[in-house]
Amino acid sequence: MARRRSQPYRVADALRQVVLRIDPDRRLAAYRVWTFWADAVGPGVAAHAEPASFRDGVLSVRVAGAAWMQELQFMKDELRSTLNARLDRPLIRDIYFVSGALTRQPARRAAPAPPRDDDEPPVPLPPLKDPRMAAMLERLTRAARTRGRR
Repeated sequence: MARRRSQPYRVADALRQVVLRIDPDRRLAAYRVWTFWADAVGPGVAAHAEPASFRDGVLSVRVAGAAWMQELQFMKDELRSTLNARLDRPLIRDIYFVSGALTRQPARRAAPAPPRDDDEPPVPLPPLKDPRMAAMLERLTRAARTRGRR
């Protein structure tokens, strides 16, 4: 007696079942938190905390330091309300804080550029036979003058 071979399953059918189970609209809406996190919580909190993951209504937030973790624990209800208001529906039912290094470092303020002296005479260049080379060298010296001196 020969065994009957079944048809192979298509990958598209399996993926469709997975997508139907995870409720993509709800999950994608919650992942919008990453796009407006800094605006919603403010620059002070955003410099020390960032969203890490979202699963089953629980937003995990990575916090850099125990003091900030305790402070955010006190602000948990306010943060949840603010984030849900920005999402236009109550997708976040709880916030869980975890300690760890932030994946993105806060932007550092650039050192102020030293005052430029636009009246500075150009550096005398040796005469060059090739006009393209002379123009390129002139652009390089002009760019070096306009950059901040270190």
